[in-house]
Amino acid sequence: MSPAEKQAFVNALDQAKRTVHPDLVICTRRYQEVFGPNGTEPQFQNVTIYNYFVWSHYYSDMLGDPTFALPYWNFATGGSACDICTDDLLGARSSFDSSALSANSVFSQWRVVCESVDDYDALGTVCNIFPRFIVPSHWRYTARVDFLPSAQSLEGNSQVDFLQVAQSLERLPQPQDVVDCLELNNFDTPPYYSTSSQSFRNTIEGYSAPQGTYDPVVRSLHNLAHLFLNGTGGQTHLSPNDPIFVLLHTFTDAVFDEWLRRHSPGELVYPEENAPIGHNSRFNMVPFWPPVTNGQMFVSAPESLGYSYEVEWPARAYTVSEIITIAIVAGVLVMAMVCGVMACAARARSYRSAEALEPLLGDTFRRYSEEERRMQKSVV
Repeated sequence: MSPAEKQAFVNALDQAKRTVHPDLVICTRRYQEVFGPNGTEPQFQNVTIYNYFVWSHYYSDMLGDPTFALPYWNFATGGSACDICTDDLLGARSSFDSSALSANSVFSQWRVVCESVDDYDALGTVCNIFPRFIVPSHWRYTARVDFLPSAQSLEGNSQVDFLQVAQSLERLPQPQDVVDCLELNNFDTPPYYSTSSQSFRNTIEGYSAPQGTYDPVVRSLHNLAHLFLNGTGGQTHLSPNDPIFVLLHTFTDAVFDEWLRRHSPGELVYPEENAPIGHNSRFNMVPFWPPVTNGQMFVSAPESLGYSYEVEWPARAYTVSEIITIAIVAGVLVMAMVCGVMACAARARSYRSAEALEPLLGDTFRRYSEEERRMQKSVV
């Protein structure tokens, strides 16, 4: 991105965060209390465009610029640092407070909403968006393991080796991880959950190894990128507050769209039943309005949604067996070429030798005997 494009993107994010959605609000209480204590005071609050998670659908209208498009962050670099965590993009770490963003970044002024998950049970709130619950700023660590996922965030599996998990969070996913993920043939497999194996859905989400095998210790691709960031970006209920959430998810969507392009699965492969609540094909996606089902969005973006990604996908690395096979085939071809050249050379030498032994007069010319010569002389 050029400096002007970076600035336009940062401005768009900040404007979206500060702009109240003109049509939609957010419910702040559970269903039983949605109309307030006396049943006449609906419990709703305004929501900003950013917090409603409709960036790709609403930014261009809000900015009056139909050419505006969201970039992506290719996090599959295998690196040990966040290359877009700079003040001209998403904010560097503060020099004065390692748990906060640099004051030079506009995002250091952003505030966190839905910060306390405990309030859901204690107070019945769906999202604590009131000022008294707001954390002064969000934070993002790079190249450090300051935050370990809890047992709850690791599906409560008591066999998880936390030291192994911590070591795996020190680097971002590798380019080969994307290659392996894209080669999986099944979109999803039973139980259609975070324990599924050989499931593209579970693998791109990051609960399986990039090759598709489920392992409770493994965190890869999307999940690994989140956990690598730590802080706000590494916690499920807080990560949308971090503007890097947008770029991380646009790349995840790009991988999904590339998988659809390569495999052309069709809507029939999307689970019709037995998936977790809200995730079957005909269930509506939350929180989009008007309602849209999961199956309706199981489509290629360029043909159905009006946008596409410019991504140079990494080439698949050859396996050892493939390298050996290629070497054998190449050796056979070289030997065949050598034998062919030798055969042609031998044939050429044989032709030249035969040509040297041929008589000056061939069979097509008439031969005169001695008697015919004498007869010709006597006539003369």
